[in-house]
Amino acid sequence: MRHFAALSLLTLLLASACTKEDDEAYRPAGITFRTDSGYTFQNDTAQVQDTLLIGALVAEGSQSLQTVYVQMRVNGGEWVQKDSVPFTQNPMALDVQAIMGDVPRSEDWSILAVERSGDATRRSLTFTVTE
Repeated sequence: MRHFAALSLLTLLLASACTKEDDEAYRPAGITFRTDSGYTFQNDTAQVQDTLLIGALVAEGSQSLQTVYVQMRVNGGEWVQKDSVPFTQNPMALDVQAIMGDVPRSEDWSILAVERSGDATRRSLTFTVTE
């Protein structure tokens, strides 16, 4: 019986022990959209040639960030870079004026945070542009 109790205690200790690997688990960069008045923070419908203000807060995860990109694509096509800024402080605030196209379509606007290792985290908003 003592052997069983000792084995149970050892199993419990091993299962609840914190390992170095757990402490160093990878966490991606954090990107959150500002919800203050005047900011667009969710997928929505917009009129042609509308200008929307998107505010993003970008924070490092477990790796250092190098650059933050603003990208846009039309109707699910290829991403086009609209702007890039070096990551200079943690967290970093970024405001983007998203000017909608002049014809009805779907537009995705994206914040892409790129780590020094090359790994990236993306958050996007999708707008249905109507007349």
